[in-house]
Amino acid sequence: MNLHQGGYTGLHSWMLVATFFSLWLAVYLNAAMQEYLAYVFIFTFGILHGSNDLKLLDGIGRKMPRANSQFRTLLYYVGFVLGTALLFYALPAVALVAFILVSSYHFGEQHLGSKTLTPSRVSGAGYLAYGLVILSLLFRAHAREVTEVVSGITGFEVPVRAYTWVLIVSAGTFVSLITIYIRHYKINVLLEAFQLGVFYIIFETASLLWAFAIYFIIWHSIPSLADQLRYVYGSVSKRNFLKYLKSAALYWVIAMVSLAVLFLCLRDSLRDFLPFFFSFLAAITFPHVFVIRRLNAS
Repeated sequence: MNLHQGGYTGLHSWMLVATFFSLWLAVYLNAAMQEYLAYVFIFTFGILHGSNDLKLLDGIGRKMPRANSQFRTLLYYVGFVLGTALLFYALPAVALVAFILVSSYHFGEQHLGSKTLTPSRVSGAGYLAYGLVILSLLFRAHAREVTEVVSGITGFEVPVRAYTWVLIVSAGTFVSLITIYIRHYKINVLLEAFQLGVFYIIFETASLLWAFAIYFIIWHSIPSLADQLRYVYGSVSKRNFLKYLKSAALYWVIAMVSLAVLFLCLRDSLRDFLPFFFSFLAAITFPHVFVIRRLNAS
């Protein structure tokens, strides 16, 4: 069963209004206030959209008894998160590259999943290329800040021009794929160009964290929540959203408590919060991406 079920006409209109309202706020809010709001939205809607993964997996069905299945899945999930955190500690450069590639695939899959007619390796490559276009647009717009974050995680200094080259290669790859394999996709080229133009305006106008939050919340997390509500409960409604909140609350609380404990333990050794924040985000993102991938493949 594919997680992406369409029905975004009204949602897209709301997303555009919310986007330009967020950009309007960026004009009047200083950088510190933008960062504060960004953290609030990421820690609520952003983390929330990945807090119901066990419920999603439960929807696939398993051969073993229900209680054992849920407990075993929870152990695997927690182990995956801890394994990712360990990878960032032992091999931060490898972990960061993996996080960027996996996140790119995930963003592309969310955006293009409902527009893919015949899922295949080709469509997967398209997801990865499209997601890299979005992230490289963001990285290029805030190259020096991104380089500082990367340096804080890995210790390596990435040349500023590297982000432009990633954008050129990923954009060229995506255009080539949808041109050669046009039958795999149902894409409105003008609409896609317009949306990428909107992303460009967002990234160039807002601060790094606020720009990321606008895209991550409005253009990724909320559409993903809508998909999940349709998958688990059959429709998007206030009642079903409250059910989702009830189901996801425990895992959201665990994520927030874990973040607080890690920060308190490591705060004396942290030069900046952003590298720590993105490392934590990566640790909880990896299993979520694979859960969504499994659902789309089921």
